Amino acid sequence: MDGQRVLVAAAAFAGLALTATVVVAIARQPDDEVAPVLSTAAPWQPFTPSPAVTVLPPDPLPTSVVADSPATTSPASSSPAPKPAAPILSLTVADVPATVDLAAEGTRDWVHWGLNTAEALDRKSGGTGEIQDDRGTATRGRYDNNPQLFSWTGGTPTAAATRTPTGVYSCGAGSRFTLRIPAAPSTRTLHFYAGVWMAQGQMTVSLAGKQATAGLENQQAIRTGRFTIRFRATTGNDLVVTWTATRVFHPTCGNIDMQAATLS
Repeated sequence: MDGQRVLVAAAAFAGLALTATVVVAIARQPDDEVAPVLSTAAPWQPFTPSPAVTVLPPDPLPTSVVADSPATTSPASSSPAPKPAAPILSLTVADVPATVDLAAEGTRDWVHWGLNTAEALDRKSGGTGEIQDDRGTATRGRYDNNPQLFSWTGGTPTAAATRTPTGVYSCGAGSRFTLRIPAAPSTRTLHFYAGVWMAQGQMTVSLAGKQATAGLENQQAIRTGRFTIRFRATTGNDLVVTWTATRVFHPTCGNIDMQAATLS
């Protein structure tokens, strides 16, 4: 038919709310009449949402640092340091037992003076070596009639001795024996066996600013004592024990003496 346009279109699928592609067929007009071109919409594509975009906050501005500002960081927590042990020092004097076993009593260290000569010094083999004799310049003699007896095993240089009555002495007023023993935070006990012959003697012990004294006296003969010193102080302090002849009652050799010492 003249001038008739034939339009064939594809209908939308039933039940869908979607628009189908429209196909247009145009019948050419005779001669020079050209049918107008109908523009069509782009084909439908399913909607795909854009991937989620995470928006990061801007980098923080640099923090100003003041060189002289004190640190504000709290120190790591820790247990408080233990308080130093308060110094302890006590001194007592008593009679000497008839026989003294130095090895049994001196669990840390022990010494004995004058076994064979005035210079002889025997001590615990493998001990701590903490009992130190500050010899000074006083002249010493040896004697072998002490009323009490001393025994030991495990000694050096003499391995063992049984019931020896020996010791050393120093004559004249002002004569002196001095021992030094390092202190420790735990309490230790020193037994010092010493005496007088026709003299008066004073025992002085000092440690970390503390001091104690005790004495012996016999104007006619020998007298001995067992001086017991209990002590404690921070490491680095020394117990100093001084045995001094304060008076003599013999014109040539009133004296002080010592036989042994033990540390436990």
